[in-house]
Order: sequence, then structure tokens, then C-alpha cells
Amino acid sequence: MVTLGDKIKKMREERGLSQKEVATSVDIDRGQYSRIETNKVEPTLSTLEKIAVAFKIEVEDFFKKDAPVTVDSFDKTVVEKVKIIDELEPEQKSHIYAIIDMAVSNNRLKSTLTNALSANF
Repeated sequence: MVTLGDKIKKMREERGLSQKEVATSVDIDRGQYSRIETNKVEPTLSTLEKIAVAFKIEVEDFFKKDAPVTVDSFDKTVVEKVKIIDELEPEQKSHIYAIIDMAVSNNRLKSTLTNALSANF
């Protein structure tokens, strides 16, 4: 199970921030901030709100199944795209799968027609 401290640490690292930078922006001691990330203490709501501001997110994002993800699928590998799709709601997944099925069917049809036309010439 991913803990709050784990999520905070991951989000800080994703933003390329040091513990000292975050601690300074939230106005707490770096040691105290470190204890939050290592799950030795729980942050107060006030501190959590300040960390959220430092990360440019909402407090509720700390408690979602996964931290917020900025999705620009053009910059993602196929594996990353599949992971993003896997995190969607079932109905959203079914829509994505229907689009993929349609694209594959269209590609196969195009290939079949191209081959049939080439064989006739």
C-alpha cells in the first residue's frame, strides 16, 4: 500500500525539488519534512495544504488512487499508454478499445483492398 509520505516523496521527486526546497516553501524544518516523507509523522492539514500549493495540486490529489497524471500520450511509450488506459474507468476503457478495434479493422480493410487492387494490375 502506498502511504501518504510515499506519495509526497514521489511527487516531490517528479517535480525535481529537494526536501529543503519544499520544506522552505512550506515553512517547516527540513528534518520535519523528511519525517513526513518517511511516514514517521503525519502532516497537519495546514502543512498538507502548503505542500499541495508547492506542488501546484489540490490536497485531494494526495488521496486519489494515483497522483495526478499529466497525460500527453504523444510523449509516452506504448507501455506507458497501456498503463494510462488501464487506470481508466471501465466505461472509458471500453470506448478506447472500440476506437482501437475500429482503427485495426480499417487498417486491415485498407491492406486487403490495396492487395486486391495490386493483384489486378
